[in-house]
Amino acid sequence: MNKKSIIIIVAIILLVGIVVVGMSMSGKDKNENDPAEQEQEQVKGNYDVEECMKRIEPTMQLEEVNEIIGFEGEKKEGKDAYVWQLTDKTKIEVEYKDGLGTITATMDKDKIKDDKLKISICYGIQNSLRSGTSFTYEEMVQELEGIEGHLATKAPTFKRYIWVNKDKQTFEASFSDSANGKCSITSIQ
Repeated sequence: MNKKSIIIIVAIILLVGIVVVGMSMSGKDKNENDPAEQEQEQVKGNYDVEECMKRIEPTMQLEEVNEIIGFEGEKKEGKDAYVWQLTDKTKIEVEYKDGLGTITATMDKDKIKDDKLKISICYGIQNSLRSGTSFTYEEMVQELEGIEGHLATKAPTFKRYIWVNKDKQTFEASFSDSANGKCSITSIQ
């Protein structure tokens, strides 16, 4: 073999090695960034955000809430309020006033969105409210073609539910305890 052939063979081997290493690294990167390949984010505490909202009540004291969630809430500066960060995108907040708590959930819109939710129906509901027609939560679900809401706030006098469509538009509706559970406020964001 001559000197020129050896250089060509070495160059081909190096080129093949670079291509193989490059392909294996790009495949690794794709798997790391592919949501289907990633493990589901671990929730800190005993329950996910929606289960916490089902279990926590406005009459519960801080110690009871800590026990349900599974760890101590972080006190907000200058308020009688506490935050439990469950995941990077979800948390529970409880603000106390006169011994009662208002519980608010921050939810991951990607996980609660519903492709079937039509914002046009939500605008129709708002128009009905302006005309004097009101709805209970159950009637609201019926108006929204059976799509259940996600409990986002639980207060001593009302509950607020949210619905999220495929484009992450949010429809919110509050239901007053003093008005026989009828809807009192809605918004679309």
